Amino acid sequence: MIIDLSLIDRNHYLAKTNRRENDIEHSMTVAILCWYVHDKYQINLDIAKILKYAITHDFVERYAGDVNTFASVDERNTKVQREQESLDRLSSEFGEFNGMVTAMQGYESKQDEESLFVWTVDKMQQLIMGDMDKWRPYAEIDITYKQFTAKYKELSEKSSMHCREIFEGLIQYSKSTYYDQP
Repeated sequence: MIIDLSLIDRNHYLAKTNRRENDIEHSMTVAILCWYVHDKYQINLDIAKILKYAITHDFVERYAGDVNTFASVDERNTKVQREQESLDRLSSEFGEFNGMVTAMQGYESKQDEESLFVWTVDKMQQLIMGDMDKWRPYAEIDITYKQFTAKYKELSEKSSMHCREIFEGLIQYSKSTYYDQP
């Protein structure tokens, strides 16, 4: 499974390269970023659960593939269905690895504050990767400043109360460096 996930390229490039980040690199980055934010801001959430969610949060992409945050409403809706089907398949295939299955299911259901924290940090990671690469993947698919600000306003409203202020600060910073800012 790890090899399969390492072959799934995401939208973002590794900064200063022409190689796209893969799902394993992304998951590791999100896990480390979660750990850092958790410790730096002394967030009162279960770090073990956070790290399990962060590591497994995109495992459903093994069968569902990756869908860009700025994809159409139809693509986003079919993503939900494909990810549920993938989760069911992975839950069956890895039934003997109950901890991993529980982590994947918990993250997908957003059943607790830890899963929402990881979801929010995942969105923060996108901004960090975009800024480090001068917003190249956003420019390639022609995401305007207006679209960018609207999407991140929507995401901020859904974010974890445990890191919303950090996320909103990162959004404000990103607006100041975005490639086609007014």
